[in-house]
Parts: sequence; structure tokens; C-alpha cells
Amino acid sequence: MALAKTKKKSIRAARLDIRLNPQAKEKIEQAAAVSHQSITDFVVTSLLRASEEALERQQLIQLTNRDRDLFLTALDSDVRPNRALRKAAERFKRSGY
Repeated sequence: MALAKTKKKSIRAARLDIRLNPQAKEKIEQAAAVSHQSITDFVVTSLLRASEEALERQQLIQLTNRDRDLFLTALDSDVRPNRALRKAAERFKRSGY
């Protein structure tokens, strides 16, 4: 049991201190309660989800224009698959996917 406590402490060693107005705190507490989570777990889960979504949106925005142009150019080209691509397609078909 002592190992579990030590491990939990090391996992949650980093801190994030924030200031917020009383109404925001109350809303977060209510949301955590109806989600059957501690306030800490609710806040961490929500912040991680929002962080992942923000990073995904940023990545898509940065890649969209360049990659779209490259993809459309590749679709418009009338190039037949080379030998390596044909072999890769055959291996893929045999793999059962």
C-alpha cells in the first residue's frame, strides 16, 4: 500500500495553481459532483481534453493548405503506380486488412 501512495505522489508531482472567480469555482465544483469525479480529476480531465483539441486544431490548420495542394496535385497527375507501389499493394492485400 505504501508503494501505491508513493507512486501516486510521483505521478502527480507537478502543480498548476490558478485563480478564478467564485462563480466559476462553484460551476466547476457542481460539474465535478454530477460527473462523480473529484474536483482535481474533473479539472485535469477537462483541461487535457481541451489541450488535445486545441493542439489538433493547430496542427490541422498548419498542415491544411500545403498538404491539400500536394494531395490535389497528386490526384490530378496521371501517373501509373511504380513497381514498388504495386508490390506494397500486393503485400497489403495478402496481409488481410
